[in-house]
Amino acid sequence: MEVDVQIDSNPYELPTEVLYEMAARINKKRSFLFVSKVLGKHIPLHPYIPSIASALLASLYYERETGHPSPNRELLIEALKSGSAEQLEAAYSLIKGLQYSPEEPLVFIGFAETATALGHGVFDCFSESTYIHSTREMLLDKEVTLYFEEEHSHATDQRCYAPEESLHHEKTICLVDDEITTGKTALNIIASIQKKYPRKEYVVLSLLDWRTKEDQQRLRDFENEWNVRIKTYSLMSGIIHVQGSPDLEEATDINTQPAFQEPDYEIIRLHDFCPPVPSIAYSSVDSLGVKNETPYLAITGRFGLSSEKKEAIEQYCREIGRYLQAHRKGKKTLCLGTGEFIYIPMKVATYMGEGVLYHSTTRSPIFPLNQSDYPVKNRLIFDSPDDPAIVNYAYNVLDGAYDEVFIFFERTVEEKRRLSLLRQFNGLPQVHIVDFIGEEC
Repeated sequence: MEVDVQIDSNPYELPTEVLYEMAARINKKRSFLFVSKVLGKHIPLHPYIPSIASALLASLYYERETGHPSPNRELLIEALKSGSAEQLEAAYSLIKGLQYSPEEPLVFIGFAETATALGHGVFDCFSESTYIHSTREMLLDKEVTLYFEEEHSHATDQRCYAPEESLHHEKTICLVDDEITTGKTALNIIASIQKKYPRKEYVVLSLLDWRTKEDQQRLRDFENEWNVRIKTYSLMSGIIHVQGSPDLEEATDINTQPAFQEPDYEIIRLHDFCPPVPSIAYSSVDSLGVKNETPYLAITGRFGLSSEKKEAIEQYCREIGRYLQAHRKGKKTLCLGTGEFIYIPMKVATYMGEGVLYHSTTRSPIFPLNQSDYPVKNRLIFDSPDDPAIVNYAYNVLDGAYDEVFIFFERTVEEKRRLSLLRQFNGLPQVHIVDFIGEEC
C-alpha cells in the first residue's frame, strides 16, 4: 500500500513530522493510520505536549473567529517544533493561565476514545464554556442523551450521557477530534443533535483534516438540508491518495503470551483525594453482561463539565501528582492511561517530576514494525480490564527501558481482569496500579 499525502493548508507552518507519522492499521475499513506525535494516545511522549497541541488548536479557533492574532502562538509552535525541556516548560506554564473569552458560551464535545483529552485541552483554554466527551460505555441507569456512529472506527458506537441542559439551548457546539477523514462522524453527531436540540451553528476542530472535495460538498449539502452553518478549522489539512492495500491480519497473540507471573506491584487507592465534583454512581455493563457499580469521576467530561472547575481540577491533579511522585522508585517512568481515561492521568503525570513519559492504552490495532523510520516499533496486546471481550494495545513500551510504570484506572475493576494487562510488565522492576475511586468523598 502507498499513501500519498498532499498538504493544502498549514496555517502555522508546522513540519508534518511534528504532528504525525504514518503506520499500517489492521482494519478492513481503513488500512493506515496517522500516528499522532502530540496526542498522548498511541505512543509515549512528554506529558506537556498534548496540552500544548490542544492550546494551539484553541488559538487557531480564537484567531479565525475574532480576527486577532493570539499572543501565545509562537511560543506554542516553537515548543512543539523543538521539543526542548525549556520551551515545553515555558509553553505549559503559559497555557495553564490561558483563558480566551468567547463572545457567547461554547459547548465542546470531544470524541471517544482518542480525542477525550484533546477536547478537554481545547475546552480548558476558554471561559464560560462546557465540556462533554462521548463514550463507548454502556450505563444501566442513565438514559443516552445522544447516540451516533463513527463509521471508519474499530468500534463504531458512540454515546453521550451529558444532562439535557448541557445541550438544550442554541449555543454554538464545537466538535473536537484528532483527525477528520471523511467528516461523516461529525455529520452523524450533528444530525443527532439537530433532531433533539436544534441550533444554527457548529464548529469542527481537528489536528488533521483529510476530506476530499466530495466530502466537503457533502458537508455543504448537509448544511442546506439541515439549515445549519458548519465551520471547520485544523492545524493541517490536505488530500490523501491511496494505492493498493496491505496484506495484514489481526494478531491473536494474547493467548501465546508467557504464563502470568505476578509482578512486584502495588495498588494506590486515592481515597483521600476528593475530586472537585463528587463522583457519579452509575452502573455500567460490559459486552459480557458483567456489571460494574464503582462510581465514575465527574471531572472527565463524560457527564458534562463547566469551565469554572478548571482551577480546582488543576489543583486536584497537582496534589495527586506530587503524592505519586513520592512513590516513584526510578528515574525513567511510564504513566499509562487506560481507554477513555486520558486527560486526568496526563495532567497528573505533569506533576510527577522529570523523566516521565505518558500515553494511553487503545483499541486501535496498529501493525508494529521494528524499523527506524516507522513510528510503532512494538506492541503489547491484552484483554481490556473494563471488558475482556475487547482487545487493547499499548505501543512502544518494550524498548522504553523504563524503571517503572504507573497504570491509571478511573474505576476499580476485579483483580483477575487486570492480569492480562499486568503480565505485560513482568520484566519491569516496579508496577503501580492507581485507582481513582474516591469512595470516601
